[in-house]
This record gives sequence, C-alpha cells and structure tokens, in this order.
Amino acid sequence: MTTIDDIILEIQKRFTKKPNTIYEVKLVDQVYSGKINVYFQYYKIGYATTAQQIARLDGEIYRAQLPEIAKKIRKVTGITVIK
Repeated sequence: MTTIDDIILEIQKRFTKKPNTIYEVKLVDQVYSGKINVYFQYYKIGYATTAQQIARLDGEIYRAQLPEIAKKIRKVTGITVIK
C-alpha cells in the first residue's frame, strides 16, 4: 500500500524546477470507484498540460484525511495542491 511519504518522494523525484513551468499536485476523489487518484501535473505557458498518475489510494481510508494530506504535501514540497 502506498503511504503519504512514498507519494511525497515520487513528487520530489518529478519536480525539476524548470523555468516558466507551473507544477501542481491534484487529488481526485473518484466517488463511484472508491479510490483517490494522485496526479503530478506540469505545464509551460502556451503548451499542453502533462499529468502523471503517481498513486492510487483507498477512498474509504483516506477520504477523511484529504485536507491533512494536501497540507502535508504542500508543506514538504512547496507545490500547489488541488483537491
């Protein structure tokens, strides 16, 4: 099972700090499948957005913890988190 610390390590591996590039982490709660997907997104102005799924969490366990997960990812990585 993927832990929050594993997700943060994956984000840090992908975060390369290129100039004029916007980075975001998106937490998507899929109600019908009962899962929470975590995506790492980046884009340059004038170019298409690139998104990579980095984790899939069990919704029953992590749904109530989404605000705390978003705060922890933001605090550790400094990247914008969208819920």
